[in-house]
Parts: sequence; C-alpha cells; structure tokens
Amino acid sequence: MTDTQAPDATGNLVAESGSYELLKKRLTDQGVRLQQKTQTLNGARLAEFGRSAQSLTLRIRARTENNCVARDLTRIGDLLLFGYNVFIGLRTETAVSDVFSLYRFKAGADNVDELEPVPLSGTFLEDARFVADFRELYTYYKQASITQLRVHQHKLFAAFQIGEKVTDLRVFRWSLENDGSLKYLDNRGEREMALPPTHDFEWTLTTREQHVGGRHPHVNILDTVFVETVGGDLTVKIENNTETGLGIYAEPVEDKNQSLADASISYAKLGSLVLLKIRPYREKTDRYLVFNIRSNSITRIDAIGQSCVQLPEDHGLIFPGGYYLQSGEFKPFDIPEALTTALRFKRVIRSPNGEDVLYIFYQPENGQYALFSYNLIEKSLSTPILCHGYARFDDGDILVFTADNPEPTRTHPMQLWQTPFSSEEHSTQASAAHGFWGRIGNPELVRGISELTAIARAVREQTPTRAAYEGILSQCGRALDAFFWLDATEAGGLDADLRGIIEAARNTLDEFEKVESIRRDTHRAIDETDSRQHELLTEIAGTLWQKPEDFVRALDRLREGRGHLQLLLELRYADSERINALDAALATESTRVGEKALAFLSQEKAFDGTRQDLAKVEKSLSTAATSEDIAKTLAALDTSAAGLDLLTGQIGNLPGGDAVTRTRILDAVSGVYAEINRLRADARNRRRALSATESAAEFGAQFKLFGQSLENAIELADTPEKCDDALTRLLSQLEELEGRFAEQEEFLADIAAKRETVYESLLAKRQTLLDTRSRRARAIVDAASRILKGIPRRVTQFSDLAQLHSYFASDPLIGKLRQQIADLRQLGDGVQADDLDTQLKTVRDQAIRSVRDQSELVSDGGNTLRFGRHTFTVSRQPLDLTLVPREGVLQFHLSGTDYYAPLPKEASAKLDACRTHWDQTLVSETPDFYRAEYLAGTLLEAVIGGDTG
Repeated sequence: MTDTQAPDATGNLVAESGSYELLKKRLTDQGVRLQQKTQTLNGARLAEFGRSAQSLTLRIRARTENNCVARDLTRIGDLLLFGYNVFIGLRTETAVSDVFSLYRFKAGADNVDELEPVPLSGTFLEDARFVADFRELYTYYKQASITQLRVHQHKLFAAFQIGEKVTDLRVFRWSLENDGSLKYLDNRGEREMALPPTHDFEWTLTTREQHVGGRHPHVNILDTVFVETVGGDLTVKIENNTETGLGIYAEPVEDKNQSLADASISYAKLGSLVLLKIRPYREKTDRYLVFNIRSNSITRIDAIGQSCVQLPEDHGLIFPGGYYLQSGEFKPFDIPEALTTALRFKRVIRSPNGEDVLYIFYQPENGQYALFSYNLIEKSLSTPILCHGYARFDDGDILVFTADNPEPTRTHPMQLWQTPFSSEEHSTQASAAHGFWGRIGNPELVRGISELTAIARAVREQTPTRAAYEGILSQCGRALDAFFWLDATEAGGLDADLRGIIEAARNTLDEFEKVESIRRDTHRAIDETDSRQHELLTEIAGTLWQKPEDFVRALDRLREGRGHLQLLLELRYADSERINALDAALATESTRVGEKALAFLSQEKAFDGTRQDLAKVEKSLSTAATSEDIAKTLAALDTSAAGLDLLTGQIGNLPGGDAVTRTRILDAVSGVYAEINRLRADARNRRRALSATESAAEFGAQFKLFGQSLENAIELADTPEKCDDALTRLLSQLEELEGRFAEQEEFLADIAAKRETVYESLLAKRQTLLDTRSRRARAIVDAASRILKGIPRRVTQFSDLAQLHSYFASDPLIGKLRQQIADLRQLGDGVQADDLDTQLKTVRDQAIRSVRDQSELVSDGGNTLRFGRHTFTVSRQPLDLTLVPREGVLQFHLSGTDYYAPLPKEASAKLDACRTHWDQTLVSETPDFYRAEYLAGTLLEAVIGGDTG
C-alpha cells in the first residue's frame, strides 16, 4: 500500500491527496472542538438535572412455602406478585397459594436481604369468582402452568398455558381501580396478551420490474444496491453494472444453477441503511444483510430476522443479538445463541429525561426476558439484563430474578438494579430547573446533545464516501433547524461551530469527489488489466507448444503484461498490493513457460518445424514471379528472425538446464539463423533483379500518365488559386514517383526535368491570370467610383424616406454597383470591395439623415424652420455687405438681416465729405435735380452735337 492510500471500512483502498488530507484534518479539528463543547454542555446538563445510571444496588431473595420453579414477577402498587409452578403429586387440588405469592418491598431500605411475605387473605387473589375459575382451570387442565404476569393498560393479567403450544393460553384479568385496589374481571384475556409485531417496519418484496438483464444480471433495489444469487454465489454490488460479476460482498449459495427469478429478495430502507432479506433457491432459511449507504459496507446479521426494531432518532437497529448504528458500528451481545434465536420484541420504555430507552425482548417458551438499555447521547447499550421476571418501581429501580436452576427450590435470588426509567409521576415530583435549563427542558437538551455527539463522531470517523459527507451536511442542517437554543450563551455558541463544519464538509466533499474520480479510474484500469491477464493466462494454459515460436510469443506477451503492470504502479492511488500480486502471477507463469521452453528446445527435433517452414519459403522463392511476392517472403523471414532474436535473448534467463544444454540450443538457433540469412540474401538479389525490369515498364506508364495530368491541370487552372493547388498536387506526385523509383538512378534525371516543366508552366499560367484579374479589378473600381459620384446628386431630389429607400433598393445603377462589389470579392480584391461597400453605406446614411432632417425641421416649401413649437422664416437671399446711412452716419449692413455696425471713426471721417451723396438713390437724380431733367438735357446735348442715332 502506498503512502497516498488508506483502507476504508470495507478494506478497499481510498484515494487521498494532499489537499484532501489537509481539508480532512481541518474538518476533524472542527469536529474535536464541537465534541469538547458538547461534552461541556452535557456536563452542565447533568449538574442541573442529574442522571441515574444503570447499576446493581442490592441482592435479595424471595422465599416460597413450597419448592417451586419461579416463572414471573410484577408490581402492583406497593405489592409484588410472584408467580411460580409447584408440582405436588400427592395433592388432589392445586390452590391459589401454590401458584401465587405476595411480597412487600420498600425500595431504598437498608439491611434488607429477603422480601417481606404478605398473606393472601383479604387480597384480590381470594376473590370468589377468581378462585372458582382457578379451580376450574386446574380441574380440566391438570398440566396447566403459569407462564406470564403482566400489568398493561390498568389491568393485571395472569396467563396460564393449558396445551402443548405456548399459544394455548387461559388468561385471568383484574382491573386496577383508582384507589389502588384490584377487581377481578374474567378469564378471557387471551387477545390482550398478544405480543407486538416482531419488526416495526415492513419488508418490500422485489418483482420482475426490478430485474436488470445482462451478462451478469441482478436485482435493482432503490437504485442504490444491486443483488443477485446466480453464478454460484450471492453477490451485492453498488454499481448498476451487469458486465462484471464482482461486487463489494459475496458468499456461496447451495444451488449454483439458479436463475435471477428463483431467489426471494425483500428489502427495507431505514435512514442510511438498506436491510436485505434473501432466500436463495432451494434453501430453507433466509439470509439477512445490512447495507450501509454511508460506508458502502455489507454486514450479515441473521438475528434481525427473528425480531428487530429501530433505535430512536434514526440511530440504527436493535435486535436480540446486538445493535447496528447508522455510522456502521455493529456490536453483538454475549448472549447464548439459543436464547437469541427465540427472543421477540415485547415493549419499549423511555426514561423521563429522554436520554435512555429500555428495550425489552421476551422468550415465550421459558418466559425469559432480555432488557437492553440504550443511551442516546453515548449511542451505546448498557450491560444486558437477562432475567425470568422483573418488577419496575416508580423511582426507576427494577427488581429481577433469574431461574437458572431448573430444579424446584424455595429460595429465589433476586437483584435490584438502579435505572433511569422512573415513572412520569415520580419525575414530575422532582424539583424543576429554572432559567435556560428549565426553558429548554432535559429531554430537548438530550436530543440536541445526542445529535451534536453524532455529528462530532461522524466528523471524527469521516468514512470516505460521498454519502458520509452528505450525511454530515444533512445532520448539521437538521440540528440548526431543530434546536433554536444552539446560539445561546449557555450553549457555548454551538451554531457557529456547526456552520463551520458545514463549510468545511462542503470543501472536503468537493476535493474528495476529485480524488475519488481519479481513484475510480485507477481502480477501473487495474480491473481491466486483471481481466486481460486472466484471459492471457487462460490462453497460455491451453497452448499445445508445438514450435519455438509458441514459447517466444507467450514469453513476449508475459513480458509486455509485466511492463504494463509497472505503468499501473505509477498511477495515482494505485493498489500496489494487488498490482504486485498480479505481477507475481505473471512472474510465476513466465518461470513455468520458461522451464517448458528449455525442455522443448533441448530436444533434437525442436526446430524441425522451423526448418520445414524455411524449406517452403525457399521453394516459394524460386517460383516467385514478381517483386511483391518476394517482399512478402522477406517480411516472413524478418518475422522469424525477430522471434529468434527474442528467443536468443531469453535463453540466458530461462530457469533450469546446464551449460551443455544451453550450448546445444544456441547452436541449433545459430543454424536456423544462418539458413534465414541465406534465404534473405537470395530474396533481396532476386527482388533487385525483378525490380529493374518491372520498374522500367511501370515508370514509363507512370511518367506518361503524369504528363497527361500536367496538361489537364494547366487547362483546368483558370484561377491563381487553382494553379497553386495544381502545383502542390503535381509536385507531390513527382515526390512519390521519386521515392518509389529511388533505387533506379536513371529515372531521377527525367523526374528533375519534369519538375522544372511543372514549375515553369503553372507559374506562367498563374502570372497571366493575376494580370488579367488585376486589370478587371481596376476597371470595376473605376466604374463603381463613377456611379458613387452620381448618387449624391440623385438623392437631393427626394423629400420622402420611402422614395429614398425605393431608390437604393431598385435603382439599376445601385444594383450594378452591388454586383461590381461582389465581382471584386470573387476576384479576391476584398479590400477594394470593402472600401466601395463602405462608401455606398456612407452615401445612403447621409441621404437618409438629410431627408429625415428636411421632413422633421422644414415646412412651407422650405421657407419655414421648426424647432418644437417655434417656427422661423428661412431667408434664401444672398448675404451682401453694404454701406448705408443710418441715424446720420454710415454703417455696415448685411442685406436681408438687421445687422448694422458703425464704421470706424477714421473711415467715417474720410467719407463725411461725401455726405451729400449718401442719400442719392440714382446717379442721374439729386434732391435739386430731377432725373427727367437730366435725361432731357442729355438728349438736347446729343442733338446739338449732331448725334441723331
């Protein structure tokens, strides 16, 4: 076992890693802190409420008037009723005093060694009706005997066996009155004496719906455990795998030839336990198995078949032979097997403090009782009390007697045991606690401390399974929800510890799942290797050993198997013990095969078969017509030579034999070697001769075909890319030809020349295609650019978005532009195509924004601009800068606006001399001279001057 492995509860190897170990240790430390705080809390509880532990406090005896065999004991108020059987042959009548005695015992009295007898006169035993019925009983049933005394539901029962069977009863009944007296009822209480069911759970019988077929069929129980009784054994698996018959538990069955449906299989799920009740075919007794989901372990406990009940708070099971806890702890009792197989569950008594539970089992045949006291906090049972009768007092003391001596006697020893099983009335009379302890109550504290102790124990043990860690998380969550007082100061802040454990358990579970996954893979690899090795050893065991090659093959496979096992040892979490056992099995088989090989090879005829095979090879070599046939022959010779190499290497390691024997074997091998080498040399020479003739014809055909392939490739290569592909393909074909005919040097020159031709032809064709593509791409780009330039002018005509979208969707020029972009992409000029596509999208977006702006901001034919509810008139008049007189001075003015700005003083002073002309609108008119007069004067002057035109 390696340092990174640890055995779990089932003995399997559990994977552990550094991270997992660290997280596991942290969780363990938190569990230790929780345990310490829980013990402190329990100590404070005991100091407040106290506890009455089970212990023997007194030995006492009861004396009867006659020799008798004691049968049962019970308490009625302050009296003890003792029942026994007296066998007096001379008497003709059995009296009540021959069967019953009354005693008085004061619990706690000192120096008491014998019970005080109480006369029967005046007691309920002298009731006339009872006495008459009693006499009638012994009159008709001479062999009647008392079997049991019982107080139940305010009634006293006295049962008598009147037949051969223990169920043949006559039962007398008295009712317990409120004043403590007893009133006789009748002798018909048989039904009320019936024992409760032997099990407090129901068995579920499996059906054919749960059968899973396959190579190894099984019964699926709750998708958790898988059971079958075929193949000669009862097997329990935890994986729904019918390919293998291996499981975590197996035991033989009597009938090895039974089918899956022949066995009777029942189950019951109790918490994390799955109980299995299995009766294989033709067997007379049931087998009882307990499967623990947390630890993935199986325990056979047949005692649960007789009688079995559940422990409180889902702690586990208790049965006459012992108890089994959910944690996987199984403790059998040191009780005689004869008694264990006959005990049946009778009743359960809980202590008022809630800490202890008393389970009472009863054997009807001899009236023996077994009292088991279970402590919820410690999760353990006190020493079982075996007796033939008991009486429980209000303070919890139990008086028991044991009739170990079958002979009649007058003195009957008894024992007084102090127990915590007092009556409710007695517990109520005790002083009640106050404060935190009184508010919570002892029973509730016991439940909480029991749950916390279980959590601390589960953390301490940390069974390496997913179910165990999930169980810890579930327990912590259940405790936090159920016990509100965990965060109290008196409780030591246990809630914080539980939350810390939850967080640590989650982290540990996550790491464990990683480790467990690797472990499962490693285990699966070892299982597969084990299966293959079994098949190999079986095959080798059936070998006939007729030729040396048989030994060579077997030794080689054994060597490979051992090498593979060494690789498995390097896997993480590998089971080194199992691997070493497998390796030892291979080593033993190798030794055995080696001894047989040495004995076989030392014979004179050991290599006769090999020589005969070589003779056949030589004959086939002489008739070989092609180099291919000779190549197959050479391969066979090489295989034989390799086998001889392996055999030669292993002869020195074979066990047994002396130097003379080994020398003789080596000489024989050497002779076979020489024959093989001779045949190989002849084969190579013949292949070389045949290859020259075959290669010349084949090369000519191949070269001619290649020439046609070259012409066809040049014709089909209409793009530069196809030229590149054709060049690569043709050069590869030439390299293949060169490799095939490398031994014929006369062909290499032709291949080199053809290679140059291929290069020149395809590269020239490629360059031509590139030039053509480039010219076409330039022409397409120029045409597309012209179309793009005209688009802005066209889109200015549209004032509606629908018109604009219609234009870009259906205009022939736009369609042609898109086609040109696609053509560019086909030509391989993606950059130019993307550029044109971007320009088209830009123009379209600008046109959409322009139309949208006009439709949203401009109205009245473009003469009004809107901004919300405000409108502005749009002036389309060109802006001119002019000089106009205003307010007596010249000012700059923008035409069509109300902008005016005075001239600088220097410029205004220079123009002030022309003030008379500031307001002159026309050159031909002044305030003093009308323009008509100017025109008339101009006309007169022309006439005078002789200008008549």
